[in-house]
Amino acid sequence: MEAAIKPISYVLILISVGLALSGQICLRRGMQDVKEKTGMGTNELIRKPGEFIKQIATAWLVLFGLLLFFTSAIFWLIVLSDVPLGVAYPFVSLTYIAVLLYDKFIENRSIMALNWLGVVAIVMGIVLINWGQWSPANP
Repeated sequence: MEAAIKPISYVLILISVGLALSGQICLRRGMQDVKEKTGMGTNELIRKPGEFIKQIATAWLVLFGLLLFFTSAIFWLIVLSDVPLGVAYPFVSLTYIAVLLYDKFIENRSIMALNWLGVVAIVMGIVLINWGQWSPANP
C-alpha cells in the first residue's frame, strides 16, 4: 500500500511550477532584450556563437531565468522523491495554460482559437488523469 501524498508535496509542486513559469518569462524577456541590444535575431546570433554566448552571459534576465529554472528543478527532484509522476506531472501542464494567459493579458498578444483548444485539451487531460488517480478502482 502506497503512503498518502503529504500536503507539503502539493505546495512544493506549485512552487516548482511557479519558478519554472517565472523562469520562462524571464528567459523570454531577456532574449527580447538581447535582440534589441544587438539588433540581431536568433539566426544571426547563432551564426556567431561567441557573440551569442557573450550576450546571454551578460543578460541579467536570461541568467535569472536560468537560475529560476535550476531552482525549479531542485524542487521538482524533491517532489519526485515523494509523489508519483501521475499525480505531479499534470501540474506541470498548468504552465502551458499560465503562459497562454500571460501572453493574452500581460503581453496583450492575440491568441488563436487553436491555442484555446489546446488549453481545453490540457485541462481535460488534467481532470482525466486526476480522476483516474482517485477512482474507486484505484483508491
